[in-house]
Amino acid sequence: MPNVLPTPAEQPNILPSEKPAWLNPKTLVPIILVLGAGISLVLWQTSKSEKAREESNRLLASKGGAETWAKLIRDYPGQPATAIALLESAADATEKNDPRKAAALYEQFCRDYPKHPLRSAARFAQANSLTSAGDRGVAQTLYLAIITERPPNPFRAGAAVGLATIQIAENRPEAARQVLNDILAENTGSAFLPEVRALMEKLPPPPLSASAPSLPVPLPAPAKAPATQPAK
Repeated sequence: MPNVLPTPAEQPNILPSEKPAWLNPKTLVPIILVLGAGISLVLWQTSKSEKAREESNRLLASKGGAETWAKLIRDYPGQPATAIALLESAADATEKNDPRKAAALYEQFCRDYPKHPLRSAARFAQANSLTSAGDRGVAQTLYLAIITERPPNPFRAGAAVGLATIQIAENRPEAARQVLNDILAENTGSAFLPEVRALMEKLPPPPLSASAPSLPVPLPAPAKAPATQPAK
């Protein structure tokens, strides 16, 4: 029997390991620099924001009035103290019979502080200021937005009163009746419900519906013929 020589096992061909490209110093250095710059920027912005917050709070606490409010609105946008300054300035403009300025300040407040707990009140005050300024079209749009907002706006009953008042002034009582009826049907317990009911009572009676069936009108009874005398 011939001798069969064993075939030696092949040695695995192991390739030399290579460093990932991102471990290359030419790649790592720029990445580290960018990360460091980003972290520094975040820390600087945080520090700057905290400083601005402290300064604005100190300014509001030290001195009130129109001059301070104007400085806060101009130099410290987005700060909690500036939100108070905007509302105070708007209320001051309303007291000075400048509803157009008040409406602009309320609008700025709503734009700069969309998550503020007083935003709903500011939007309602803005709509009222626009009504006082004679901008009925814009006011109606804002009132309607408040009424249809979801989740329900806490000032939706007040907005219904404002919208219905404009509609009555424009000789559209049935549109006003519909708006007020919708609010009464919901019975939300709003503090504006007495105003809603009072405004409803001032509306003229609703017209008869054209689709309602008319009552039959009784026809007059036919005249009786005179009785004839029998011939004698």
